[in-house]
Amino acid sequence: MRTVFLYAIGLWLLLASGCGNQSVDTQKDPAVIGHIPSRSVESSDRLLQRNGDRIYFRGDLYSGIILERDSAGAIISRQSYYQGREEGWSEWYYPSGKINARRYYHLGEKDSVHTGWWESGQPRFEYHFHKGHYEGWFKEWYASGNRLKEIWYEGGEEKRGTGWRENGKCYMSFEVRNGRLYGQINPNLCYTLKNEQGEFIRSVRQ
Repeated sequence: MRTVFLYAIGLWLLLASGCGNQSVDTQKDPAVIGHIPSRSVESSDRLLQRNGDRIYFRGDLYSGIILERDSAGAIISRQSYYQGREEGWSEWYYPSGKINARRYYHLGEKDSVHTGWWESGQPRFEYHFHKGHYEGWFKEWYASGNRLKEIWYEGGEEKRGTGWRENGKCYMSFEVRNGRLYGQINPNLCYTLKNEQGEFIRSVRQ
């Protein structure tokens, strides 16, 4: 009986460990914990240069933090690099100092969960990535806190989604099966998030 009980516990632990988000474990990634030095360089430093997709400092691949400031000297971004590529957590801030967005990179590509907030502190977006591609939920909110859109991705491709106008009325509801779109999309949405105000997402309808 004891053997059966232990077997059941072991099986449960195995199944539990295999479920959930498959993104990078940002707390245990050795590139984040052990290799990125604490030094920082200002983005305006002329010794900091880009060559292709890599960042160099004094001619060497840069590992550390790059700080960007506004005209008043306030930090507006803090980006983490390892061997010339974005690695680990990077953050953006409003001039007030409040957090704007927090993103995770691995080997220069977007990974894990990217989160953004309106200056009021309301959530602005939540994007899930795996090795540079959307994987899982893509969510955005209006500044009011109302939902804007929720789209489910698999392997970088939209599979289903819903979008709402700020008054709560649905303007988009679709599902993609076997490469075909089912549902409806109203292309007259007048509100879109782009760049660091959100990720532009193409319409499924071409």
